[in-house]
Amino acid sequence: MTEQNGLAFSREEYAARLARVRQGMEATGTEVMLTTVPENITYLTGYSTLGYFTFQVLILSLEQDPILLTRAINVEKAQVDSCLSLIEGYADTEDPDDATYAVLKKFGLLGKRISNQDDAWFFSVSRYKKLLRRLGVADLPDGSGIIERVRRVKSPREIEYIRQAGRYCAASLRAAIDAVTPGATDNDVAAAAYHALYTAGSEFLGHEAQFVTGPAAGLGFECARRRPIARNDVVYMEAGGTHNRYNCMLSRTVIVGAPDPKWMAMAAASRDALNAAKAAIRAGVTSHEVDLAARSVMQSAGFGRYFMHRTGYSIGIGVPPDWGEGRIMSINADDPTVLEAGMCFHLIPDLKVVHEGGVVLSESVAVTTTGHELLTDFSQEIVVK
Repeated sequence: MTEQNGLAFSREEYAARLARVRQGMEATGTEVMLTTVPENITYLTGYSTLGYFTFQVLILSLEQDPILLTRAINVEKAQVDSCLSLIEGYADTEDPDDATYAVLKKFGLLGKRISNQDDAWFFSVSRYKKLLRRLGVADLPDGSGIIERVRRVKSPREIEYIRQAGRYCAASLRAAIDAVTPGATDNDVAAAAYHALYTAGSEFLGHEAQFVTGPAAGLGFECARRRPIARNDVVYMEAGGTHNRYNCMLSRTVIVGAPDPKWMAMAAASRDALNAAKAAIRAGVTSHEVDLAARSVMQSAGFGRYFMHRTGYSIGIGVPPDWGEGRIMSINADDPTVLEAGMCFHLIPDLKVVHEGGVVLSESVAVTTTGHELLTDFSQEIVVK
């Protein structure tokens, strides 16, 4: 028997999660569900691997214990790092679809009503079509969202893990700010940030952190790329931290020298919009109401046209390419979803001007019955160097 590492959560918590997922399955008439979403596998079993890019599937049923089918090289890690009792491996010379069919047959699940999570990023259309042919069916009902609806509200321990990730994140951001100086590059800033991040205790992030200087910061999802920091530049920083695969984010802006005063005004608008969103958050309000609070500040400041995206997104478990849970929920215009205590969000009302630059102040929060709990601890000063 392979000796287990300590699980991130108690077996009772994993069992409670599974029970809630099974309730969702029953409500949709699903007897067996296939999910290849790595975050969902981690959430329900504790198993996490960098090898999620190869085929793996968690098979959930109403009565059978969960079954993980994974590449043979991953079986021992799943035995060590999960609460699973049923783990099956397939060889690199074996077709994963044939292996999936064989496992369903072995455990008597072929005659059940099987659903597949269709919105999974790591289950290609080609592989899905092969599985359908192997099962002898034209299609499977879509089970997307069943697990995610359970994941939306975090337990106290989940929130503590996000808070710990926030401590790693703050250490990383502090080092990045200290590294900003004319003549250094955004790579130098990123190097300082990542050194501090891993020294603080973080695992690999679910998404590359963004440390960008000058006009390139006006582009979405830009990262460090050997750009020199010039006098009168603005440096855009979005940092992250990860603890037991739970992610937390924090962003700040650094003003170098004396650039156009509009950048200070835009950074202040980002900060004010962030604080307006925080003031609006509490259990019982809608996603739209929180978004509107932030968006109104941007409009009043005259920068609404540069604020082109959602105000925030759910956070929790994340692996590359995404450290957020925006697929589960976002803080967005016209979204009637009602916030619940225990939901956690990264609020990031940033502003980007193409060919000129960008500014940002962001923070991560947990929703409470009366407001919010801040999950990151960092000054809101707009740093001028």
